[in-house]
Amino acid sequence: MKIKLLKKLILPILLFCGSFIYAQSVTGVVSDASGPLPGVNVLVKGTTTGTQTDFDGNYTLDNVASDAVIVFSFLGYKTQEITVNGQTVINVLMEEDAAQLDEVVIVGYGSVVKKEITTAVVSVNAEEFNQGVITDPTQLLQGKVAGLSIYNKGGNPNSNGTMRLRGISTVGGNTEPLIVIDGVLGQSLNNVDPSDIENITVLKDGSAAAIYGTRGSSGVIIVTTKSGKNNQALQINYNGQFATSTIANQIDVMTASEFLAAG
Repeated sequence: MKIKLLKKLILPILLFCGSFIYAQSVTGVVSDASGPLPGVNVLVKGTTTGTQTDFDGNYTLDNVASDAVIVFSFLGYKTQEITVNGQTVINVLMEEDAAQLDEVVIVGYGSVVKKEITTAVVSVNAEEFNQGVITDPTQLLQGKVAGLSIYNKGGNPNSNGTMRLRGISTVGGNTEPLIVIDGVLGQSLNNVDPSDIENITVLKDGSAAAIYGTRGSSGVIIVTTKSGKNNQALQINYNGQFATSTIANQIDVMTASEFLAAG
């Protein structure tokens, strides 16, 4: 009797233990040569799961696969990719990358070299965008810009994301950042195919967005789409992906007649 009971319990126990092996929490501290580094973007590669380090450089990622790759990125530092390999604590030492400071950044008044900028400006190019199944251009920036919150109000996977930069600056008004697409103001990111975007620049503080006046009170997001270049050979790119989204736990509720019968 005991042997039969043990055999029946072996499979559930193995499945229970396997769930912990597959998905786990990863924590750690990100620092540089001078100490803990706050605001570092921590992202699970190939997904939109990510976070940022706090003031003390700490971070926590939940439900991370044991073979996942975690990407650590921050302005002025080299991007690092580390494979989890079942680890639950991963501490990272970031290395400075002076070459990033020579990049050209698009701002409201034109294009300037990044090292000459004294305002809060973040530029994200196509190579740094989130990969995977992208249904909304806002998903390209999730976890990439400090202070930029992107979320969906409902459970519809096809719904458009809501963006908040520096929190809510007005009561009852438009609290989303001003969108500028190829120099045209007041556009919607939903009008652009995510694969057509070449670069996105986020102007976060008042001085950077001053040229846009009150329309830029909640920040400005400048989108540059891909275009042909002089002496460039013909290029044809194709990218196809398929994904589904299902309800994790659908509750079986009573009908109106069952509710009345139950009293």
